[in-house]
Amino acid sequence: MAPRAVIFDLWGTLIPFESERWQPVLVSIAEALGVATEEFEREWRRGYHQRLVSDLRAHFESVCRSLGVTRAGAVEDGLKLRVEGHRAMFVPRQDAVATLKELHARGYMTGLITNCSSEVPELLHRSPLAGLFDVEVFSCSAGLRKPDRAIYELAATQLDLDPGRCFYVGDGDDQELAGASEFGMRAVLLRPGDTRPPDDWQGPEITSLAQVLTLVP
Repeated sequence: MAPRAVIFDLWGTLIPFESERWQPVLVSIAEALGVATEEFEREWRRGYHQRLVSDLRAHFESVCRSLGVTRAGAVEDGLKLRVEGHRAMFVPRQDAVATLKELHARGYMTGLITNCSSEVPELLHRSPLAGLFDVEVFSCSAGLRKPDRAIYELAATQLDLDPGRCFYVGDGDDQELAGASEFGMRAVLLRPGDTRPPDDWQGPEITSLAQVLTLVP
């Protein structure tokens, strides 16, 4: 079947995730909460999967309870630092916008499936990527996360396409490529040089988003 759509991951794919810039944010949040950085990071990592399918404020409240943080305003302070940190990092790869626009110009639909916390949809809609997707599936609002089959099915259903007519492009985090392949999508690894690709990936690879255009006529 000829492809009709290209679905993208967000973090690490359309937008680089720079760990060296993110670590100081975690330190600042821990300081705002009045706890040791190691304690905060341990609790924050422990709640990763739940954070992807719930409200960020509720998750911060849960983290504060677990850490014994009772100071008034602590949740709001932590939330503000988290959102500001993500906003500062929310810069698309240089070829992201042009690639999405060219796909539309060629008659292809575009989609987004992202594991993310609940501040991300607003950040996306205020970014240069706004309006460039025919379908957007956010784990935080769908209540589903990659690599669950249902999240890929939701995107394909909204596109009204058989999964075999969809490319899925991602950096490979969260076993997303395996999940897309098992659902029947044509999974492609983006290996731009600033991510941690899965060691066991045997499928097609590209090194830039612009190379997506070589996959479609």
